[in-house]
Amino acid sequence: MGRVQVWLVEAPLRWARLPRDGRRLISYASILAALSVLELGAGLATADGALVRDALHVLAGCAVLMLNLRALVIGHERPPRLELVAAFSVSCFLAFTVLALLAEGYRVKGELFSEYRHPASLMAPSSVRVAVDALGAAMFFTKGAEWIGDFSSAREMNLHALFLFALADGFRSARVPISQWVHDVMGGESQNTEWGEAMFAAGCIVYNALPLMRRTSRALFGGPNARARIESLARCDKELKRIPGVADVVESRAFKAKGSGELVAHVTLRVSDGVDDAVVVKAARGVYNATMGATGGHVDCTVYLERDTHRGREDLPK
Repeated sequence: MGRVQVWLVEAPLRWARLPRDGRRLISYASILAALSVLELGAGLATADGALVRDALHVLAGCAVLMLNLRALVIGHERPPRLELVAAFSVSCFLAFTVLALLAEGYRVKGELFSEYRHPASLMAPSSVRVAVDALGAAMFFTKGAEWIGDFSSAREMNLHALFLFALADGFRSARVPISQWVHDVMGGESQNTEWGEAMFAAGCIVYNALPLMRRTSRALFGGPNARARIESLARCDKELKRIPGVADVVESRAFKAKGSGELVAHVTLRVSDGVDDAVVVKAARGVYNATMGATGGHVDCTVYLERDTHRGREDLPK
């Protein structure tokens, strides 16, 4: 009983100490897992193989997301390899999802003349999961012209992998209600609907996930230049936190500008009240030019400061 009481007291404190993205991931994965457990129970109770397979697929995905959660929680304390492995694991799971959709399409193609239909039992869980995946994709959507670039950090790759997971599961789940809607509109005359939906979902997943798989595999198994860039970005975050007066690194992004090819960095720092803004900005730019300059040349670094007193963001002139 005492351990339960201690856990009830410590749980809110641990939740508050989690990073914002970690809390979002726990919420998203918990909802997915709860829905899948209910779906699995219904499938076992009714001996519905389609429900069981669908639920097990999503539960396997939730298990993969636990590695991403661990990377989000302790990734800043470890080398960037942990977050790269987490992002690469999501890429491998998306490849497995594509293979499953291709196998389903091949099986459906052989049953066209028997007018194959998705089981009606999949309609409700698939429709609910589409809404959950849309929420998850919105939570992990990363802003920027290039989602995954040459100078993306391991943390950005990890967050982008979570976005792609939600997007891919949404495409996979949406094929069931969409095909049913097409059958209702066409009056049951369309026999290519299930096959077309499976191929379309697989194509969308491949199109979106292939850049991430290339970047993560290159950083993990490729040449030293790719690893050096990732490690330099990780060192930047650690050095920025050591600047006197900096409480936290809210955001740090680096990318090559289109056209000129110049390396551009945007850094948002949360600073204590009363620190000299000019000193912090100069130190932050020095960190980026010292660490990233070795791999990308001169860095055009723009620094934003946020006060702990929540007085808003100050965009300091360069």
